[in-house]
Amino acid sequence: MAKGKMPPACAFAVSVLADYDLDPDSVPEEAVEAAQQHMATCIRCLSNPRDTTPGKKRKVYQAEASDNSAQEDAQASLDDFDTSPRIAAVQQQAQALQRSLVPLATALTQAIPEPPPRPATQPPPPSRSPSIQTVMSDGPIDCQQCRQMLPEYAEAMDSGQNVAYLYPDVQDHLLTCEAGCLVLLDIFRQEAKANRKNRRHLVRNPFKIIGWEITGFFRGGQLPVSTRALSFGTLIFLLLVASLSTYLSIRWDDARYYHPPVHVHTIPTPDGIGLSDGLKIYDACNSTIYQDKRNAAQALQRGNLTRADALLTTAIGVEDTTGCNSAEAAIYREDLHVRQSGRSFGIVVVSFDSGPGNADPRGGTDRHILYAAYTQELVGAFIGQQQYNSMQMQVPGAPLLYLVLANTTGIEQGALQIANAVATLSSNGTLQQFGLLANGPTPLLAVLGLGPSQLAQIVLPVLCRAGIPLIAPTTTGLFIIDLLTQTSLYRHCTPGFAFVRFSPDDLAQSIVGSSYAYIQLHARNAAIFYDPSNPSSQGSAQGFISGFTRHSGAHIVAQETAVASGLLDANGRPQASREDLLAGLNDALKATPRPDIIFAPLLANDVTTLAEAIAHLPVSQQPILIIGGEFVRPAALQGLVPWARKQQLTLPHIYVALSSAARPPANGDWQSQFYASFCTSFATPGSFCSGAAALDQGALLFADGIEMIVKGIGSLAPGSQFPTTSLLVQHMSNEKFAGVSCFISLRYWDNVLVTSTNVEPIVLGLQADGSIQIVG
Repeated sequence: MAKGKMPPACAFAVSVLADYDLDPDSVPEEAVEAAQQHMATCIRCLSNPRDTTPGKKRKVYQAEASDNSAQEDAQASLDDFDTSPRIAAVQQQAQALQRSLVPLATALTQAIPEPPPRPATQPPPPSRSPSIQTVMSDGPIDCQQCRQMLPEYAEAMDSGQNVAYLYPDVQDHLLTCEAGCLVLLDIFRQEAKANRKNRRHLVRNPFKIIGWEITGFFRGGQLPVSTRALSFGTLIFLLLVASLSTYLSIRWDDARYYHPPVHVHTIPTPDGIGLSDGLKIYDACNSTIYQDKRNAAQALQRGNLTRADALLTTAIGVEDTTGCNSAEAAIYREDLHVRQSGRSFGIVVVSFDSGPGNADPRGGTDRHILYAAYTQELVGAFIGQQQYNSMQMQVPGAPLLYLVLANTTGIEQGALQIANAVATLSSNGTLQQFGLLANGPTPLLAVLGLGPSQLAQIVLPVLCRAGIPLIAPTTTGLFIIDLLTQTSLYRHCTPGFAFVRFSPDDLAQSIVGSSYAYIQLHARNAAIFYDPSNPSSQGSAQGFISGFTRHSGAHIVAQETAVASGLLDANGRPQASREDLLAGLNDALKATPRPDIIFAPLLANDVTTLAEAIAHLPVSQQPILIIGGEFVRPAALQGLVPWARKQQLTLPHIYVALSSAARPPANGDWQSQFYASFCTSFATPGSFCSGAAALDQGALLFADGIEMIVKGIGSLAPGSQFPTTSLLVQHMSNEKFAGVSCFISLRYWDNVLVTSTNVEPIVLGLQADGSIQIVG
């Protein structure tokens, strides 16, 4: 190339290569590659090699095409260098590169179609930048102008656009250019392709955005994110932060101002079917007493008798105004004293119904859900035991009386299980195998309880074979006597078996009730409700019908049934269907003539249902309600009085035909001793220790049952042996004494029966003030 002005691109390439030869680290690699590409493709540089001998180093800067002074400086600097060796090498590379670019140019020429002729109505091409329009408006473009537009041209080709239409001048130039534009186009196309492969797609997962927001990933650079995803992600993140903040603030506030109790005690439910003299607990009526009994049982298990005695004493001293009592704890404490005395003793098994129980220690119980409804019976049994042992303790070495509780839970399976356990104990069975604390050879004297009649009939064959007397004052069913006298099995029982009942049966109670209804209440038309599946209920109904219809002008105008089998209330007690009872009551009240009295030997729940339904009737249309049989405890009726006051209703007149009730002592030391002990230890605080409802009839009957056994045993001297069961039955059959339930005069007949010749059923009346009084 002759001395003179040199194009800026050539001057730039020569300057970069000269600087690279002097100091390779001072020149960017990209500039060197661009200069080499230019020297290999530029016709002027290839045809005019120059001397590139190193001289004084001068930096050459890129200049604009319009800067003439920069071109002169570059030309002057190039004159000082001898570039012929490098140009020769670059020229050889350029020739090889041109031979390899011929196929590429041919393919590019074929790939780029000729621009179609533009019709007169065709709109002008899309507008480009002002600089490009200015360059293109002067006619055909040169290489410098082409290279300015090659990046856009390559991007358009990579995206599949019509480059012949968008860039016609560039395409015309490329078809005729021989200065290296095609090489630059290929480079730009490779860059466009690489950019397209690395192009990121929009992120549309809001949960990824939440993670980026938490970790601070956005600080590393921009990310292609969907606007909707960014909005939802941010909203979800804010909701999570707000929820967590609210939860933590509430917990913090609770921790500051609310302090739950440190110790939360879950009382396990009472134990179920079985025998016990202190290790099993059956009555959970009072939670404080119940917990003391549980702790005492654990102390007994560990052999800590002093602590057990103290806990049982505490349980006995707890005052309760809700009707709960501590008779179970009192019996366990008395048994503990008997064992500690070292004296011999005889065992009486006292059976009672605690209601459904479950020994699961993880369970819990409410105060009255599993209330032992018949613990009043245990009150009477304990007083009888305590009175006898107190007298015996005055005689050194005299034998004592020991009570073992037997819980049937009121079901047939429980009664049969207890009977089999008692039979095993009587025949060389060990007490420990049934979980009892007593040990040594101890005689089994009798079984007290196992009522009502429906349960008693199940255990009679077992006790008959074992030769154990059953004292069952609460078993008043008429069919029991017929069962014992008409079944050949009971002609061949083991000696010692006897069925002892000194209380009036259902027939005697029903006759008293029917006479009172006709004579005192002036009733002439009666309706009967009974449970045909229960022999005692059916027998009571038949007794009332027989006694009532004996009177002149008395009629039975309706008979309704109420079957209680299979239905249980919330406390696990059986009951009849409420709908059936109300439907039967509606039918009975429609009878002609209308009944003026209803006799209902039903369960307590069923009687309550009838009483509440009658209370909703006008007072003038309310029939009298009389209850009989072995089902209803008088104290249970007292709850109707506050209910009626709360509902602002008037209760009907309610009467109960019953075996016995608490009465003032008439004569005899036994009555005085009994009431003195009851009023001291078991009377409800704040109440008078008197009145017919002060004690349930079960307490009176069980107290007389223990007193009967005690009189049959007699006051044993030190070293004396307890009588056999056969001798005990004979002794009891000759007893006559004033009991707390009634006057008792026993007789032995038919080889298996001991009954009283002087039964005195009574009639009780529920008063408007809630008291229960003896009225007949």
